[in-house]
Amino acid sequence: MDKYGRFVTLWVKSGPDEKPASGMGVCPLWPQTKTRNAGGGPAQIWKIPCGEHDAGRRNECIKIMSTASMIINAKSSRNASLADDLLYVTKRHADIRPYVLERIEDLVPALEDIEKGDSKTLILAGGDGTMQAAITNAINRRRFQTQPDYVALPCGMTNVIANDCGLHGPPATSLDNFLWRRGRGEVSRLERPLIGMQLSERQDPIYGFFLGAGLFHTAVQFSRQNVQTMGAKRSLALALSVGGFVLKSAFDNFQGPPPLSAEVRDNGGAFEQRDLSFIAMTTLSKLSAGIFPFWGDGADPMSVTAIDYPRRRLLQAALPILRGQSKPWFAEAGYHSWKSREMRLRFDGPVVFDGEIFHTAPGEDLILKVSEKAAFLI
Repeated sequence: MDKYGRFVTLWVKSGPDEKPASGMGVCPLWPQTKTRNAGGGPAQIWKIPCGEHDAGRRNECIKIMSTASMIINAKSSRNASLADDLLYVTKRHADIRPYVLERIEDLVPALEDIEKGDSKTLILAGGDGTMQAAITNAINRRRFQTQPDYVALPCGMTNVIANDCGLHGPPATSLDNFLWRRGRGEVSRLERPLIGMQLSERQDPIYGFFLGAGLFHTAVQFSRQNVQTMGAKRSLALALSVGGFVLKSAFDNFQGPPPLSAEVRDNGGAFEQRDLSFIAMTTLSKLSAGIFPFWGDGADPMSVTAIDYPRRRLLQAALPILRGQSKPWFAEAGYHSWKSREMRLRFDGPVVFDGEIFHTAPGEDLILKVSEKAAFLI
């Protein structure tokens, strides 16, 4: 281990009395002795990247301990000093290359520069929209021979992705803790499927994790006008927007906007005409504040929930829906949840995808397909 806590070279023990050089340490991800023919004796792997581990473990070691790049979206947070706090943390750790975005258009040149380097870890300090844009650009432009491991640092107004597979707590503190743990090899790797959304057959997919339409869009607008202006932010803002709006609708008997008249095709089946109040889907395993309005079973990676129009028995259904707890009468009352890998929808209206608002193209299918994955370090 060098003075910065990096494991950067290989030392192989070829004899029973041979000792490592002063200051060297054991690879944190594989400290056990490995027996092989090296000078006629057992070999002890002390450093990485080493090429001596089993293939899957070796790649993990090299990724975790190599240079990391960090993208900071300075416009994602209301806290003007947050970017400075994060930059201060990066100066305390070796081999962290930070890029500060003053506008989202700066993301592409930052990724182009990162592509030229050797970063295997990409820290994203921003909201859900920042992470969506970075992951989408990396995949569609094939920027990396092997997709990097991402670190989701919650610095935006909505941080549902980071709540599920990112760092928790104050951003600067959690980043500092992560980088120290990374130096010791004390990190875990999670994978999440990505929803690829195409607004038409001719468009490259936009990749993300959480999408909704109908009352979901109304709830997000409610959040921006009421919840976030009161100071709630990060993952709590979306929880309050969806949860609070569902409860408000139930108790006020609020019917909301007119039905979302849609044609829905699931997993290659036939299109079905449906009037919907709400539809949402995600590939995350949790959202925030205990809210997860999905209860369908199956092996497919995308959880889907749809509520028919008009809504019935919403007062009794509201809390079970928010907790993802099915009731025997749900299907009859128009509350449906299932698993899918590919959907096509035809409707005219806005779609909210990881906090960003898109509009369906007239006469085009909205295509939702799970075909890629993203890996995160925590």
